[in-house]
Amino acid sequence: MVRLPRPHVLALLLLGGAALEAQQSQLGADFEHEREDFSQSCAGSFFKALSGCAQDLFTDHPLHIGMGSLAPGNGFGAGPAFVAHHTPNERWRLSWSADGVAAANASWRAGVYMKAIYIPRIHITAVQPGAAPAAPEPHKTNLVVEYPVINVYAQATSLDTLAVYGLGPASTTLGQAAYGMRETVTGANALWPLVPRWKMSLFGEVNGRFVSLRTNPGGSTPAVDEIYTAATLPGLASQPGVLQVGAGVRVQPALFADHLQLNYALTVQQFAAPGSNESFTRFTADLGHEFPLYGKVLPFQPRAFNGPNECAANLGGRCPAVTRDRWGSFGLRLLISESFVPAGNVVPFYYQPTLGGSDINGNQWLGSYRDYRFRAPNLMVARASFEHSIWGPFGFTLLVDEGQVALQPGELGFSHLAHSYAAGLTLRAGGFPMVSLLFAWGGHEGTHTLASMDPSLLGGSARPSLF
Repeated sequence: MVRLPRPHVLALLLLGGAALEAQQSQLGADFEHEREDFSQSCAGSFFKALSGCAQDLFTDHPLHIGMGSLAPGNGFGAGPAFVAHHTPNERWRLSWSADGVAAANASWRAGVYMKAIYIPRIHITAVQPGAAPAAPEPHKTNLVVEYPVINVYAQATSLDTLAVYGLGPASTTLGQAAYGMRETVTGANALWPLVPRWKMSLFGEVNGRFVSLRTNPGGSTPAVDEIYTAATLPGLASQPGVLQVGAGVRVQPALFADHLQLNYALTVQQFAAPGSNESFTRFTADLGHEFPLYGKVLPFQPRAFNGPNECAANLGGRCPAVTRDRWGSFGLRLLISESFVPAGNVVPFYYQPTLGGSDINGNQWLGSYRDYRFRAPNLMVARASFEHSIWGPFGFTLLVDEGQVALQPGELGFSHLAHSYAAGLTLRAGGFPMVSLLFAWGGHEGTHTLASMDPSLLGGSARPSLF
């Protein structure tokens, strides 16, 4: 039996209890609608019924099967997911979701997520209570935050197998060590539209982070405490609770008749660990540029009004059908993360970002290197990408990455960058999680095959970061 720390169990129960207080009539109607969906989708010819049943089984609400990759090295997880909606009045739209997935190696993730959307009076006529607005055109379903959105969540994750190779760009594969980790994140964040013309919104968050390491998970790889000490790997000896607050701005306009989609995010986060020397400040600049082909913003971007277990194409709507439209885009992205540490303090290694393969959140950078290969408090990576449809929801992608990590912010630069190339297939089917299979090469440590399934439904918002 999986046991969570008592304070976090209480938080999960309090958030989950809110979902049970939603209108019983609405929940009953949702179950009836789901039953009707199954009866219609599973009828007809064999292949049509198979496709329709699968879509309802893995994306419909209130109940569906949740699935997705856990952190690299911990496999694929599956389990139940629950979604409920409530419209208390014309100004608020509330939704709750809860899920729990487990992998074959005993790793797991469980969480409860609440989302509240506030509709200002000037928009009320566009979204009537109890009625779903008309679905937007496919090229309008992008990242834009049209209404204030508040998220409250509690998520616990237990990962049996993680890797560390030391810190900084000089680390080598000879320093590989294994450890396990459990992290609970409880908190809230909000997006508030600021300048509609530029699709600019303010972002704020407050999180409590509680980490516990397992330093001897077993296996052929040496345990982390057999190779490293607290002096060489900060945070190894103790893991204090952290209060993490953050604020930032996001700018996401579509320019030049939707031929350029910007996705800029600037964020400052403060990690405060009272009574220890593990407090620091992190600044992150994430500058994304998407150049859609055929004059369309890609229809499968995350949507702020969805939770991680939702894939609605519009506020109050249902998951979209599998598209067979031709789509494609070029992308350019620059990500810079710098940590500013007071004298005498350190950044715990489990809060440091990584490059190589996939990181602990599943983000793929420098794919030809091993997962978690380069780790440091400071990171810079640039990417050029191309993705295009092949047939229906299947597509192919090409990636070129250049990046580096650094122990000090001033050491980042555009010289001595590690590089990697990747090519492979993608699957973006209706509301199903995105699936990718990539072959990466071009670094100095061989090749790497990466297979992953996004932990959120297509169009769903991201789960809380683990670092």
